[in-house]
Amino acid sequence: MDLPGCAPTPYPTTGTVYLVVSGGFLYDLEMDYAVRFWGATAGTYVIYNVPIGNHFFEATDTWGWTWGYDGFNQYIFAGANYVYLYPY
Repeated sequence: MDLPGCAPTPYPTTGTVYLVVSGGFLYDLEMDYAVRFWGATAGTYVIYNVPIGNHFFEATDTWGWTWGYDGFNQYIFAGANYVYLYPY
């Protein structure tokens, strides 16, 4: 017999990533070497349902690293995660 409200709550397996980008050019924003946003300007971009664990984030200018690049690994937790990219 199932009782209402007695089912175990599953532990979250994903998080939300807020990519905060600075810089004065257009950038391609990537997660794990896949472009998520093409030609992005400075601002905040959201990626939903990112699996918990280490991920590689990067911003490259649309000219091919001529005007800016920033990339690094960051561990993503359940909930909100902020990734700050400064492609100078």
